[in-house]
Amino acid sequence: MQSPAWSKFQQGNQSAVFRFGQSFFVQKSLWLRKHYLYGSRIKAEDLALIKADGTIVFVRFEPSSSTWEGKGVKTIPVQPARTRILDLNQSEEELLSAMHHKTRYNIRLAEKKGVTITIDNGRINEFLVLMHETTKRDNFFAHSDHYYRALASFDPDFIQLVLAEYQGRVIAGGLFSFCAPTATYLHGASANEFRNLMAPYLLQWTAIRKAQGMGLKYYDFYGVDEKKWPGVTRFKEGFGGEEVLYAGTFDLVLKPFWYLVYRLLRAVRRALKKKI
Repeated sequence: MQSPAWSKFQQGNQSAVFRFGQSFFVQKSLWLRKHYLYGSRIKAEDLALIKADGTIVFVRFEPSSSTWEGKGVKTIPVQPARTRILDLNQSEEELLSAMHHKTRYNIRLAEKKGVTITIDNGRINEFLVLMHETTKRDNFFAHSDHYYRALASFDPDFIQLVLAEYQGRVIAGGLFSFCAPTATYLHGASANEFRNLMAPYLLQWTAIRKAQGMGLKYYDFYGVDEKKWPGVTRFKEGFGGEEVLYAGTFDLVLKPFWYLVYRLLRAVRRALKKKI
């Protein structure tokens, strides 16, 4: 989120990006030519360097630290406040040994059943089919097809599409970023069929081994929450690693009146969505 590569991706996705100190912020549109800035995993001290013009209503930010004692209104998280990070400064044997025994079993099962792994950003449409199946099955939020296509076409050294296949059919896939010193699991999806083959386990293990082979130090599973995503959280926990807690998401208010208008409009919109 704070790499030059991610900043370049945002610019290519038609978003204005500003840098203050060591932190990047993306400009997001509101209404009537009003905007807000958004920065994730920022350096806290860089907030004091922000010089916003009269159109910026607030700055939404997520500190890279686990605590935050400065100014800001706590708001609904944009990025997950909890994640699991795997230390790659271990041998493959040590990584496997630290996993839950069922995770190790499922990796070997997928290999034994003939699941194969390929990396091919050009097959993003096959991933999108899986994503549509997954969102319908598990009822969770997904980005637009355009967004996933933009990720896959951006820079294959930075973003890679990893696919699990069985009998010539893609049954699981994931988009991963490889940005030293960390590899990050961004988005994943799986087919409704062949779930007994445990393809997502082999997919993750392949990405972990690839990151380790590239000399990266960490593997970020990117988001756990026992209440919101119990199944996904158990899946990620099975690979080991340590849970990391971030401070959360905050708004630094620059225009109090327009921020109040924004909050009221957001509340009305969410109330209407609930009725629908």
